[in-house]
Amino acid sequence: MTYTVRSRGVVHVLLLALMMACRGAADAKPAPGPSRYLYVWAGTGDDTTRGIDMMTVIDANPASSGYGTVRAALTLDSAGHMPHHTEFSAPPNGILAANDYSGDKSYLVDFRTPATPRLDGRLDPVPGGRRLHSFERLDNGHLLATVQFSTDSGTGHPGALAEFDEHGKLLRTAWSRDSAFPGARIRTYALAVVKSADRIVTTSSPMDNETTADVVQVWRLSDLTLLKTLSVPVTAGDSAHKYPFEVRALPDGSVMLNTYYCGFYHVTGLGGSPSLARVLALPNEHGCSVPVIVGRYMIMPIAYAHRYATIDLADPDHPREVASFPTDSTFFPHWASVDPGSDRIVVTDQGDGKPMVKIMRIDRTTGRLSWDERFRDAGAATPGVSYHRASFPNGVRGMAMPHGAVFVH
Repeated sequence: MTYTVRSRGVVHVLLLALMMACRGAADAKPAPGPSRYLYVWAGTGDDTTRGIDMMTVIDANPASSGYGTVRAALTLDSAGHMPHHTEFSAPPNGILAANDYSGDKSYLVDFRTPATPRLDGRLDPVPGGRRLHSFERLDNGHLLATVQFSTDSGTGHPGALAEFDEHGKLLRTAWSRDSAFPGARIRTYALAVVKSADRIVTTSSPMDNETTADVVQVWRLSDLTLLKTLSVPVTAGDSAHKYPFEVRALPDGSVMLNTYYCGFYHVTGLGGSPSLARVLALPNEHGCSVPVIVGRYMIMPIAYAHRYATIDLADPDHPREVASFPTDSTFFPHWASVDPGSDRIVVTDQGDGKPMVKIMRIDRTTGRLSWDERFRDAGAATPGVSYHRASFPNGVRGMAMPHGAVFVH
């Protein structure tokens, strides 16, 4: 397999490496210490069967004798379908957004008393749109969300961006339809905010077996104007361009994109003429899912390879895999979120195996990963907290599927 790589010069490489090294050094001494709780968004329903949507609370204090114990569970909906994404980190206002994707409902959870969360309300519905997917919190407390579908009578039913205030009131909506891509099935999926360039970058990926547009879109943050739709470049002989999945903003104002088929693309020129170039592909792998960036490293869950790949992004035009951490065949890595006050990363799988919540530790110097051996059910032979339990604190029995998970201090 061959592919092209863009080089932006030695000066840029050294500058970005220094920026990311400094960021890594800052991350190496985080404050205010390890988070005490872990919020895990889980449910007993699915696309076609109603069930309980609940926010569970796990003791995540490494100094606690109950480390790894499920302490609380807040029922948010007794007729839910599929709890899916939360925000990737706990916002400073103490209110966390979480969606039930299939049920087309999104909730606000108050964690200001973290041991006992409570429901703070719901996000407004989006007129003309349905199924929110991903969230990103803005500095003013507002919440941006991607909307997968429009409900109009046109072709393609492209999605949207929606902005809500801190109380969940809908402020504005901007649609992903682009006349340069007539009829395209743009399923607005993930987003990254680049404040320095006044930009948002979104992807297009389906939540089912639908064939959708493999595109990336660039928006103006200040007024949600769609500026450009870019096709993900196709390389003959492979499928690495398929399903543009997640995007993460980098310190230099560019963005790294991963596709579900494990292609990596660097999005640059956001303040002027945006472009994207393929910079890495992991051959014969798919299921590259929801990554987290820790210092100079991107930790990539790869569901169907049953492993996590550590990608060094010091030079984002030439990223390289520097470590691989396998799981067993029952765990399909999907979600990852970092504890801002420690070296821990919470991970969940995508529901194809035994539902588990696990914690990894990262060596911030080498990018190598290891299991947190202490984070486990009492008496369990292997690390992790099972979500197939005799009972949860809210009375739910049996199996619940975890998805979004966030450390809360």
